[in-house]
Amino acid sequence: MQKYQEKFKQRLKQQVEMWQPGDTISRDQIYRFLHSVHGTAASIGLPDYSQAASEKLTELNKELKDKWSFEEVMTRYFSPFIKDMTEQAEPLRESSFVPVTTVETIEEQDAKAVVLMIDEDLDFLSGMKSGLEQRGFIVLLAASPEKGLEMFLNERPNCVIVDYVPPYERGYESTQSLLSKATSEFIPVLMISSSMDKDIELSAYKSGVADFIKKPVDSEELEVRMNNRLRYQKVIQQTIMTDELTGVYTRRYLSSEGKKQLSQALRSKQTLTVAMLDLDFFKKVNDTYGHPAGDNVLKSFANIITRLKREYDLLFRLGGEEFLLLLPNTTPAEAKKVVERIRIKLRLTEYQEAGSSFNVTFSSGIAGSTIETKKLEELIEQADQALYMAKQTGRNQTVLFENKNMVASKRTIYVSIIDDDEVLRRILFDRVCELVTDQVNLEVTAYKNGEEFLLADWYKTREKHLVILDRIMPKMDGLEVLSTLRSKYPEHEVMVLMLTGRKQEQEIVKALELGADDYLTKPFKVDEVTARIKRLIKRSLL
Repeated sequence: MQKYQEKFKQRLKQQVEMWQPGDTISRDQIYRFLHSVHGTAASIGLPDYSQAASEKLTELNKELKDKWSFEEVMTRYFSPFIKDMTEQAEPLRESSFVPVTTVETIEEQDAKAVVLMIDEDLDFLSGMKSGLEQRGFIVLLAASPEKGLEMFLNERPNCVIVDYVPPYERGYESTQSLLSKATSEFIPVLMISSSMDKDIELSAYKSGVADFIKKPVDSEELEVRMNNRLRYQKVIQQTIMTDELTGVYTRRYLSSEGKKQLSQALRSKQTLTVAMLDLDFFKKVNDTYGHPAGDNVLKSFANIITRLKREYDLLFRLGGEEFLLLLPNTTPAEAKKVVERIRIKLRLTEYQEAGSSFNVTFSSGIAGSTIETKKLEELIEQADQALYMAKQTGRNQTVLFENKNMVASKRTIYVSIIDDDEVLRRILFDRVCELVTDQVNLEVTAYKNGEEFLLADWYKTREKHLVILDRIMPKMDGLEVLSTLRSKYPEHEVMVLMLTGRKQEQEIVKALELGADDYLTKPFKVDEVTARIKRLIKRSLL
């Protein structure tokens, strides 16, 4: 962090030197300076700077005047920072953004539990989010039951906290759908309510919630209850062998049965083949026809595979729309014939929903064991590479894994970082550039402000974009940029991570209402922002 600290102090020095004795400095200029210090300093290991800026911001908010003299500002507001500014440091240039050598893969699983909170009271959400994140959880927010259901299906959280919605209010059906899906997947749902009505509490338990908590909510108590439910969830998931929705085997059973099948194949010098099957554009089915229609497609797909596979082949649902077939004593070429029968049958199957008909296809990747195969995970990884090749070269096809040099063209995700704070911009740029993945290339560009970003050639039609956007910027602020993004560009192509100050609850409310996919409050830990970026990149691949 030392290089960032030095650059940060140099930037402060440059900013202060822009003003001269005799100048008049406005409230807005002072606010932006202190806001920048407060948000950046703690993120780069300078908590004293951040605390001092926070105290000065509080002091500024109590003042009624709008302008100060240069001397007043230097003495009253900037004095804690001026005395410790670095005297010698090279000026920053945009070209100095160089990725560091640390390598971190997007595919790495984050050990923290992911909690989805759903409540229309965004001030409450903001406060609870802060408390839970301090206790080590990753917290996702949804401002409506409809958005919560969508995020549940896309993010697959470990736990859900949802506000009580009466049967006569909007959002009740979405809440019930979420409860049904979460219960079927053994994901604990905790319901919160300000009501003291015992009947409401009993109704909540009858609908499948794991716990009912009355407001005001104590975050420490909530953490204990969640951890209890998560431990119970883990025990249940470790004992379940069949998927509730489709009736096929689960990933958990694959880990034990797959190892057994591979060991047997190696002993008998036979080939065990793995086929990965993944529905094409399945998210469009959910978005167009609704999630019940999507569930019907998943059940139908599982039934088609079950009918057309051979009796001794084993079918597993890995999650979402991804399935895996284990084909004992079968070469990849033989397995392809089985999979192609399934693929053609699905393609010819017509689904009816709300007076409309549609068809669904899938892509498949196949890999077979050899005498060099040591672990089932190797075989699954090879099949996954072949599946990715099938997706990248047109979908609705089956591809065989050929050799270790088999490489599919990677998809590019265009990442735009928009922040007027040069140090923070550099940190974010470096951290995104550190991320590597076998699935995507990350093309990262940094912008000094919203106007520069919107005037640039940043948008690529039919491509995926991640915009990391600061809330407070000169000229055109973050909310204006966000509003422009949501009005002019397809929401499914552009994901937005908003960066905002810790005490700006109303700004958080506005950001979520305007369509931000996630937000982080400053100051934040570098690892925290990296985890959020990784999750959004994963989500953009759905």
